Amino acid sequence: MANVLYISLTGMTEPLGRSQVLEYLIDLSKAHNIYLISFERKHDLERVDEIKALVETHNIEWSYGVYSNKYGVVSAVWQILKTVRLGSKLIKKHAIDIVHARSMIPATIGLLLKRWHGVKLFFDIRGFAIDEKVDSGRLKKGSLLYKMLKKLDDHLYGAADHIVTLTHKAKEILNEQLTISKEKITVIPTCANKEVFKLMDEEQKVTFKRALGYAKSDKIVLHTGTVGTWYDFESEVKLVKEMMRQDETIHFLVLNKNEQDFIRQMFETYTLSPGRVRISSSSFDEVYKYLNIADVSLFFIKSSYSKQASAPTKFAENVACRLPSITNANVGDMGFYLEQYKVGMMIDLDLLDNNLESIVSELLKQIEVSDFKENDFERLFFEHFDKEMAVRKYSEIYRNLAGKR
Repeated sequence: MANVLYISLTGMTEPLGRSQVLEYLIDLSKAHNIYLISFERKHDLERVDEIKALVETHNIEWSYGVYSNKYGVVSAVWQILKTVRLGSKLIKKHAIDIVHARSMIPATIGLLLKRWHGVKLFFDIRGFAIDEKVDSGRLKKGSLLYKMLKKLDDHLYGAADHIVTLTHKAKEILNEQLTISKEKITVIPTCANKEVFKLMDEEQKVTFKRALGYAKSDKIVLHTGTVGTWYDFESEVKLVKEMMRQDETIHFLVLNKNEQDFIRQMFETYTLSPGRVRISSSSFDEVYKYLNIADVSLFFIKSSYSKQASAPTKFAENVACRLPSITNANVGDMGFYLEQYKVGMMIDLDLLDNNLESIVSELLKQIEVSDFKENDFERLFFEHFDKEMAVRKYSEIYRNLAGKR
C-alpha cells in the first residue's frame, strides 16, 4: 500500500476532473492511501459539498484552492508556492511515498517536493503543455519565456521517476527526442467507467428521447462539452448544416454549460433551423443518457504538433455507450483506433469545404444502415479504454515506486 499525494490543476467539481481523476482515485483508494489537492473554478464551487461527501465516503483526504489565472505567470507562481507549502505539511504528516502530478504545474510542485522530501515523482502528462500554448497562440515560439518553460518541461520529464502519456505517439516522441527510456513511460489513454457510461435498453431510449421532445425517427448528431480553444466547432456546424439539407430528420444537440452564447451565434451565422438545434447541459451522471439516444457523436479537433499527445475523453465515453464518432485525422492515436475498429468515421478537414456534399452523403449512408460493428465497440473498449484496466496499471506503478523508496 502506497501513500500518494495527487495534485491536479483540473478541479474535481468539473466534469473532466470527476471522470478522469476522481473516478480513478475512488478505485485506487481501495488499495492505497490517497491525499488529493486540486484547483477548483469559481463557477463550479456550488458542487464542493457534493464532492466533499463523495471523497469522505472513500476515505480520500481532499484539499482545494480556487484556480486563478488573472495575473498569468505571477498567478501560477503564487499557486505553486501555496501548494508546495500544503504538500510539505501532508508529506510530513502522512509519510507520503509518491507525488502523482497531473500536468506540468503540478509536476513542478512535485519536483520541488521531491528535492526537499525525497518522495518519488510520478508525472502524468495530459499533453505537450508548452507546445499547446504555442499552438493556441498564447506563447511565442523562440521567446525567452518559451525557452525557459521548455527547459523546465524537459527537466521534468528527465527528473520524473515514472511518466504516463495518453498516446503511443507521445511515448515515441519522448523516447526519440528526449531519449526518455521506454521502460519509464506507460501509455494510459483517457478511459471510461462502464458503470457510469452504461447502455440503455430500447424502451428507455425512446422514453428519454420523447421527454426531450424528439420523435422516435429523429436522428441526433451530438456534441458534448466545450466548443472553444481546440475544437473546430465552425466546421462541425458546416457539416451539420449540409446533413440537415440532405436529411430532414437530422437534429443537432450540443451539451455545453459555459459557451452557449457563442454556440447560438454560430447557429445564427450559418442559419441552422431553430427547430432542429438545441443547446442543453447535463450533470456528469446523466451524460450517458444523451450518448444512448444520439446517432453519432461529432467532434473536430484542430490538428497541431501538440495534439499528438492528446486523447479525447469523449471518444472513450462514446465507445462505452456504442455511439459512433465522427472526427478528424492527426489527433493522438485516433487514426489507429478508427482504422483498426469500425466505430466511427474519420474526416480530413482540409477536404471538407470542397467535398462537403459527397462527404455528408457517405456519412448519412453509414448512419442509415448502422454501418458500425457492435463487436468492435466492445473489443476497443476492453483492449484500450476500460477504466478498471487503467486503475490496475496505475496501482502497479504506485507499488513499484513505493517499493523503490
